[in-house]
Amino acid sequence: MQGKDPVMPRESTRQSARQEAARSTLDMEITRRDRTVWVSLSGILDRSGLDLLIGRIALKLGDRGTRIVLDGSRLIHMDYRCTGPLLAWHRGLRQYGHQLYLKDWSDYLKAILVMEDWDRELGAVGLGLAAWRPRRAARERSRT
Repeated sequence: MQGKDPVMPRESTRQSARQEAARSTLDMEITRRDRTVWVSLSGILDRSGLDLLIGRIALKLGDRGTRIVLDGSRLIHMDYRCTGPLLAWHRGLRQYGHQLYLKDWSDYLKAILVMEDWDRELGAVGLGLAAWRPRRAARERSRT
């Protein structure tokens, strides 16, 4: 092995952004207040993460008329294969009188949604949410 450079250990090798993103997972923080389930998402939303999300939210749903808010402000990527199941979940929720809102999703994530959401069902839903904020945020705004 003379004449060859020593091999760097893997731990010290810098990963590309794509490699780091591929290792990322979906983190979610779910809170329920009154008739609203607020879900803060971060990381990458893939099919298994969506299934987990739907299962966890199903446990929080009670009567008809629950508002589900998916906050995507810290979501970095969504697998395009989630769009169809997300639409199907949205339609199923509507059948039970629930509402699904997408809040602070980047233009990049919206572009992924449009790949299958031709009628912009999910995109149109978020428009009415601009006036609604969690109570804590409303209190912080009223203090300033």
